[in-house]
Amino acid sequence: MRIRIKLIASKSVTQTEHSMRYFSVPLAIALSVFSSVVSADALGLYVGGGMWNHDPDGTFGTMGDGSIDTKSDLGYSADSDIYLFAAVEHFIPMVPNLRVESSSLEQVGSATSLTFNGVAVSGDSLTALDTIDTIAYWRVLDNWVNFDFGLNVRKVDADFNIDAESISVSETIPMLYLAAQFDLPFTDISVGADINHISYSGIKYQDVRLRALYEVGVIGFEAGIKTTSIEFDDVDNVNADLEFTGLMVGAFMHF
Repeated sequence: MRIRIKLIASKSVTQTEHSMRYFSVPLAIALSVFSSVVSADALGLYVGGGMWNHDPDGTFGTMGDGSIDTKSDLGYSADSDIYLFAAVEHFIPMVPNLRVESSSLEQVGSATSLTFNGVAVSGDSLTALDTIDTIAYWRVLDNWVNFDFGLNVRKVDADFNIDAESISVSETIPMLYLAAQFDLPFTDISVGADINHISYSGIKYQDVRLRALYEVGVIGFEAGIKTTSIEFDDVDNVNADLEFTGLMVGAFMHF
């Protein structure tokens, strides 16, 4: 009986060790994959900013008055302003990534014998456009090709000033967000584009950026072209058909 008991115990231990090896191999692989995903690109923080040189084109005016040309009537020309951004990306599939971006735009000129807001005006002119974007987006491709889609909630504050007359537009606008990025083989360079777009109820608003990015370590640089198009049809008593286009350059850190 003792011999039989010893044989059974020895067999049981052998089966247990075999079972542990059977389960430990895939478990180790799974943990290794999960660990590499979490520690690599699955969780990232981006912080950066830059300059955008915008050249204006188009017209604006108040209801009942004639259109005012930004160049021939006001003498607007290319100018530069800053943008700042931060983004958080993670590995949870159903939870969107988040990007917050702030940008400013100002154009300064002067007017002579124009009608604005129902008043004859002559004097200094200032057009300002401040935006804050809160973008929730999902990444559906994540390898040498990245593709994102999501929703941008944009806070827009625009001011149109000529002489002593001033009109302000303040709106919160939902916009479709799409972005794509392609890594160039054997380099640290990628090229991409993103677009924010909405068209509804007297408003057509669109941003398009084409850019190249270069990353080395935690530091990155970007350069490209940005175009902002705005159409207001009787929005807070303002009509506008404006476009701002120019080069953008910036830098960022990726942790």
